[in-house]
Amino acid sequence: MSKQRKPHRKSRDGCAQCKERHIKCNEVHPQCLNCERQNISCSFSSPSLTVIPLNEDSLADLELLEYWHRHPLTPDQTEQARRREYDAVRLGFSHHYLLNSILALAALQLFREDRSRTRWYARAVAHQHAAISRARPHFQNVEESQYRAMLGFSAFTSLYAIAEPLLRPNFLNGQYPNFDPIKELLHAIQLGKCTAAFVQQHLGFLLCSDPFMVSKFSHNRVELIQGLESRFPQLALLRSLIERLCQGEQRRVCLQAVNLLFTYIATLTDNPGNIQHTTLIYGWPNVVDGLFLDMCSARHAMALVILAHYAVLMNLNQDLWFFQGWPPVLLSYIWELLKDEWEDMLRWPMEMIHGTARPSYRTSSGCGSFSPVPMLESAGMTAAITDDQNYALSCPQTQF
Repeated sequence: MSKQRKPHRKSRDGCAQCKERHIKCNEVHPQCLNCERQNISCSFSSPSLTVIPLNEDSLADLELLEYWHRHPLTPDQTEQARRREYDAVRLGFSHHYLLNSILALAALQLFREDRSRTRWYARAVAHQHAAISRARPHFQNVEESQYRAMLGFSAFTSLYAIAEPLLRPNFLNGQYPNFDPIKELLHAIQLGKCTAAFVQQHLGFLLCSDPFMVSKFSHNRVELIQGLESRFPQLALLRSLIERLCQGEQRRVCLQAVNLLFTYIATLTDNPGNIQHTTLIYGWPNVVDGLFLDMCSARHAMALVILAHYAVLMNLNQDLWFFQGWPPVLLSYIWELLKDEWEDMLRWPMEMIHGTARPSYRTSSGCGSFSPVPMLESAGMTAAITDDQNYALSCPQTQF
């Protein structure tokens, strides 16, 4: 008489090692009995891994981070400068608005290298919108844990506002009849002044540890250099014209702007390649009086003539990639606006930048000569400091 096989419970959820050996597993976690006896690793003790595929946007952002680490934001190649950019990324992993602002700048810089790859411009705009949306609550309610991330965001966002307008993709076969460089530049300058005001009030104690941040946000002015009229006869002409044509506060702010401007021009001319002095290029707009900027916005002729001379200062260092392209764009546009009555006063900056007393080419609207820039709705943001100095940001709502 044959013996009946004793029934037993089948092991359906055994470990990988028991299944491979075709033996019954007692399914004890974190290590089954068989694996414990054999002194081998048991799959129960290893966490299960969920494979998450990388999508196209994730791969693009990895490429942007790699680009950021290989291409410095400024010409400063010191160890401190490199460490600042590395630290910013690390901080960005826990403060996503900072990381978004970093990726936005990297995408703009990458697009600048190859203007046919418009996806990088689109990526820059998407990251900038996300950065602003995520940063807004923190600027409305300032907390100590956000200080360093807010400082980095303020710096990177103001640089984005300068670089973005001249990097917009070509529009209507390269025609850009309604692009207004004065409006775009003043928008970026106002944003820079707002961020500087916020940083000075809330984050000023952090500036001393970083020379770049000091130069970007400090209101310490370079001491005026006396006797520059003999070196720059153009300065004497401008001063004489301001005294003759401007009155009251307008005279004061125009004289202040032109005196500072030529002091900065002389300083950069005497110290070519000096990284610290290069920061004067974006320092001048931060220290001029707000009334002067209002005069520029209102297209006051004397203020625009001075603004045209700012193009000379910008042109003194082309290593700052976010300023590249601005000198000829700005100067040529102002030339077309004022040339009938102000040609003599614009000849000097025109010669300094173009090497000739007049531009040699025009836009489709007859306003200036500059590389193709489209007329698009601004993809940037606006900023203002309210009465209680809260940082208010507004921008188009973008899902990201």
